[in-house]
Amino acid sequence: MTGKQLSLLIILAVLLLLVVSAMLVFALGLFDESLIPDLPIGPSTRTVDEAEGTPSLVTSGYETSLPALDTPSSPGTETPLANSTVQTSTPATQTATPVQPLTPPADICALLDLRFLSATSNIAAWRLQNDSGVALTITRIEIDWPKSNDAIFNAFLDGKVIWSDEDLTPPTTMTTWIGNSEDRSAERLSRVEFFFGTLAESSGYDLHLWFENGCEVSAAN
Repeated sequence: MTGKQLSLLIILAVLLLLVVSAMLVFALGLFDESLIPDLPIGPSTRTVDEAEGTPSLVTSGYETSLPALDTPSSPGTETPLANSTVQTSTPATQTATPVQPLTPPADICALLDLRFLSATSNIAAWRLQNDSGVALTITRIEIDWPKSNDAIFNAFLDGKVIWSDEDLTPPTTMTTWIGNSEDRSAERLSRVEFFFGTLAESSGYDLHLWFENGCEVSAAN
């Protein structure tokens, strides 16, 4: 056997010894772990589920992640939550309004007034005052006039002819009209006039006016 072959043989023997030693060490390690019980090493690493079921103690040097429990404050120093909103409900109140008795409307007829004004030339004039606030339409006129006035020919309301005829004998009744009903409508103040055949007397008249609502007003002098 040459020297080269001897060296190679020694190397192979060493490698074989190393392999056998490693296998023995590995086998002994498995054997030792199966016989030695587990010993806690370092802090406990319990799962979350285990931690929730077991109360934990806080020791110095460690900080717990659980939020601090609310501690009641001393009496009289309670502080309301920052974002809390206090809502108070006010009970609805109902005010009973007394029912006012209905006031009957004023008597329209009592708010009418007719007065003799003057006799100028052939015209005798009256003032008709209507304080009712409602326009009233004349539907009938009766006038008794002095015989010395000769005849009556026309009736006017606020300058508009509402009747035209010829009557030689007093009294005179007028129910037929000229123009439309608005021409016979009396509002606040109106002027009623009659045209005669001669100079009109200043007295001796009796005038009656009827309106569509049934009111009647009269004046005699």
